[in-house]
Amino acid sequence: MDVVTVTLSALSHGIPGLVVAGLTMILILLGLIRKEAGLMIFAAFLFVPFAYAMGSWGGLRLFVRLMPLFLLASAFAINKDEPLLAWVLPIPPAAYLIYILFNIIASGL
Repeated sequence: MDVVTVTLSALSHGIPGLVVAGLTMILILLGLIRKEAGLMIFAAFLFVPFAYAMGSWGGLRLFVRLMPLFLLASAFAINKDEPLLAWVLPIPPAAYLIYILFNIIASGL
């Protein structure tokens, strides 16, 4: 279990965090534009390191831990042809990824 924790933490900081966050943002946008639920599901799996490293099971950071569910719900909305929900649900994870990207860049990688 320690290997998983270290791997998730390493993927959420520094240059690997920058790459994973950027790739997740690209997949979110491609999934929405091309209306492919598979891309959104893959983006939800790539969001897991940030949710694990930056979230907690108590307080306001619980919202961070639950953000991959927003991406999965958006994939479900894409499958059910609900464009409004498909575009609204990924807004909190995308905004959080932008925040993470700015934090990683500001910290000097």
